[in-house]
Parts: sequence; C-alpha cells; structure tokens
Amino acid sequence: MTMEGSCLCGNVKFSLDVTPDAANLTSVCHCRPCRKISGSTTSLNLTVPTKAFTLTSGNLKTIKTKHMDEGFEFSLSFCPACGSPIYAVPHFMPELDIVVVQAGTLDEVAPLLKTPATELNVAHRLPWQTQIGGAAQKEKY
Repeated sequence: MTMEGSCLCGNVKFSLDVTPDAANLTSVCHCRPCRKISGSTTSLNLTVPTKAFTLTSGNLKTIKTKHMDEGFEFSLSFCPACGSPIYAVPHFMPELDIVVVQAGTLDEVAPLLKTPATELNVAHRLPWQTQIGGAAQKEKY
C-alpha cells in the first residue's frame, strides 16, 4: 500500500510503501525532543523502514542533534521553505534502518483515525495527560 504525504507549503512531497498493518501502527511520543519537533505536548509518529520512504518532490534540510532526554544523536529532516518536520532518524540503533515520520504530514487521514498502537517515553507524559486506552505503554523507545 502506498501513502502520500507533504509539508505545509507543498514543496516537499513523499510516499511510503508500507503494509496495511504497518500503516496502522502509529505511536505517540512524550519525550521533550518530540515536543519541540511537533510544537505540541506529544508527537504522533509512524515508524517505517528507510527503504519504504521515497521523496517525490522538493528537497529536505537535515540537521543532526542530541536527544536531550536519552543522549543519543538523531537527525531531523524538514522542509527548508516552511519548516514542516517530515521525519527523524535515531542513530542509537543504526541496524534498525528506520525513519520516524511525523504522522500529521500524511495526506491520508485514515492512519490518524486509529488509536495509536504505542505510547513512548511515558515517564515524560505530562500530569494532565491520560494514558491512551489500548496503547502499549513504554518507558523509553
């Protein structure tokens, strides 16, 4: 199954070639870097193999930074025109060969309608946020 995505201004477009099951495996992350990336209190992500991601239009700017909670390096790729974050790549386990796509950049809304499969970094969940029913709870990644 192919899903399309784009940035806010439309300069960056991409496709994901994933199984229908994988398309439904979003995760909510409570870590501080995800808050900064999303501009919100959590980030809704879809983790896919690197080979599943294809940039179909535009160019991405990529920065490398350090995870302020865990200390590992990760890269963040975003649209240089509008700043929309597209995906992150954690470098603490390179053998995974994954990209963590910001689910809000998907043009198809169906994956956003499903309850997230997992909540990550729940130790950083804000006190007013409640656990998502049915989502696996992970202290870290």
